[in-house]
Amino acid sequence: MKAWRFIPLDVKNGSWNMAIDEAILTSVIEKKSSNTLRFYKWDPSTASLGRNQSLSEEVNEEFCKQKNYNIVRRITGGGAVFHDRDNEITYSIICPLSFLKSKGSYKVLDQFELITQGIVAGLSKYGLKSQKGVIHCPALFLDGKKFSGNAQIRRKGFLLQHGTILMDLDPDLMYTVLKTPENVSKSRMVRSVRAKCIGIKSQLEQYDEKKFIECLKIGFKETLDIKLYKGALTSYEYKLAEKLVNEKYRNQKWLKKYE
Repeated sequence: MKAWRFIPLDVKNGSWNMAIDEAILTSVIEKKSSNTLRFYKWDPSTASLGRNQSLSEEVNEEFCKQKNYNIVRRITGGGAVFHDRDNEITYSIICPLSFLKSKGSYKVLDQFELITQGIVAGLSKYGLKSQKGVIHCPALFLDGKKFSGNAQIRRKGFLLQHGTILMDLDPDLMYTVLKTPENVSKSRMVRSVRAKCIGIKSQLEQYDEKKFIECLKIGFKETLDIKLYKGALTSYEYKLAEKLVNEKYRNQKWLKKYE
């Protein structure tokens, strides 16, 4: 069994986080890097758009400027997300589709669920019982409320899947950064988030980030039946990510693609 690379929890801004995920995907496709599991945070807080969304329809740009928040467009699909610097951990997995098929997951939904089962298993080791479900995209739930949303891109027979793990949430801030759907008030959306979403910390008496990440890591190892070695970005990946940051993720043409 060829070991996968594990990149430990890191903190980057929005452009760098998305550029690194894409750079790893490219490097794995080119067989220059191992299949990869990565965890990261966002600093500053960031609004991310799905690849086909309109910036002006989804994000309050003026508020983000006032707060010095980042705004980025992902290469994955799904809806706009607010990545709170203090209240979220994000994971990403890059591997060939053939690997997932070898585990009996042939359909898109099955592949989503196989990967997110790693989070379910990890949380179980941390003493939390979560469940899978779907709200717009495959999601995970605690006590019937969503704490994780996920998105994918498939390229040349390979997959990048990344997703959020909400540690806590501030619905009022979320819907100050994100715009509400047409004809829906902010107060209604805030009430909806409070009713339908949850932060993991609300279910814990104590939280130890290092232990939590280790549990997630073990959950992915056992679910996917893989070995992991601690690694870092290669020089090739770093240079490619740097290029993507400058030419794509900080480029207004990419960000405002549908304006």
